[in-house]
Amino acid sequence: MNKTIAVTGASGHLGNVICRLLLEKGFRVKAMYNTRRDSLEGLPIELIQGDVLNKSDLAKLIDGCEIVINSAAIISINGDPTGMVFKTNTEGPRNVYDVAKEKGVKRIVHISSVHAVMEEPLNLPFDEKRTYKTATCFPYDYSKAQGEQIMLSNKANAAPEVVVLRPSCIIGPFDYKTSEFGKALLKFYHGKIPVMPEGGYNFIDVRDVAESVINAMEKGRNGEIYLATGKYYSMKELANTIEKVTGKKTPKNTLSFTVLKSLIPFISAYSKLTNTIPLFTTESINALKYGHPGMDNTKAITELGHRVRPFEESINEFFTWQKSIGKIK
Repeated sequence: MNKTIAVTGASGHLGNVICRLLLEKGFRVKAMYNTRRDSLEGLPIELIQGDVLNKSDLAKLIDGCEIVINSAAIISINGDPTGMVFKTNTEGPRNVYDVAKEKGVKRIVHISSVHAVMEEPLNLPFDEKRTYKTATCFPYDYSKAQGEQIMLSNKANAAPEVVVLRPSCIIGPFDYKTSEFGKALLKFYHGKIPVMPEGGYNFIDVRDVAESVINAMEKGRNGEIYLATGKYYSMKELANTIEKVTGKKTPKNTLSFTVLKSLIPFISAYSKLTNTIPLFTTESINALKYGHPGMDNTKAITELGHRVRPFEESINEFFTWQKSIGKIK
């Protein structure tokens, strides 16, 4: 293969794995990063420093490319105090689409999120037809809903075509910046989570999402949305899996959502004193409380060849990779 693929958000967890897999499949890669590029060091790709909010940067990236994979986004479980979450996650997609159209790109694969749509009702299947989040919802969720709709608003046009993937919680190796969930896994490893919250969530390996993203370049249908999700696991099942693969003891006692929410002011105050992002916020607690147990990825499996590897494998390889780069012993 000799196609050149442009990747935004290339230094992120999903972005850098997409780049690695594209190279394995014989594609040429132009990768845009914002500040950090350590996840891309040593890869035979063309690196471009830039911002999806800057059309000139995007023009340099997209020039000469047939396909753009847009994985640039700001993920937040703690609101949007500066407004950059909403700005990046909405203006970014609009700029990517506009520049891609100017440059004659054939297709955009846009990475959205299951957070873009409503979780409830929990007793009905969670598929691609769920209602979008609104301005009354959490800032990150609403921003992803808006960004996705911006991308799809032009789907009637001949080019560029747009295919959207909605991953759930991404896990696995090559987590250089340490994602929010990666931070939680490390806290479990170091014994810094004394009690388990209730609830659970749907988890998917970063490599499985990357594979489906690349498959969507050819197999995805224009204007369609695909749930690139995995399987639902309770927090208790997560803790047991961590303990099994690492040998580290994990908490057995469970804290109710009511009690946990009552502790948020104290958790928030501590995070401000230590200049860290709190692990438990209203957003993260709600994600666990309303994590849908029945996310249906049948469409992605059927049309994109989406696969879901064993959860234990993903957790094990996250910690194995962390050890390989010296972050943990």
